[in-house]
Amino acid sequence: MKSTVRHKIVNGKRRPLCDYEGKCKNIAYKEVYPDLGKKNKDSGWCYLCKKHFKQEQKRLKNKLPYCSV
Repeated sequence: MKSTVRHKIVNGKRRPLCDYEGKCKNIAYKEVYPDLGKKNKDSGWCYLCKKHFKQEQKRLKNKLPYCSV
């Protein structure tokens, strides 16, 4: 399966970009897992920038499973 995560080179390292709706071009802040427990695990996003991470965390009332990038 081919990866669809976009990357940007920063200081010689590959950094993932935000996946939120495919329009955001900011560097990822956190890796999130919004589809835990659902059957369709391929939908949704994996990496979010700080702006979208705070937005989704507020929407889900701080119940967003994540890890740092």
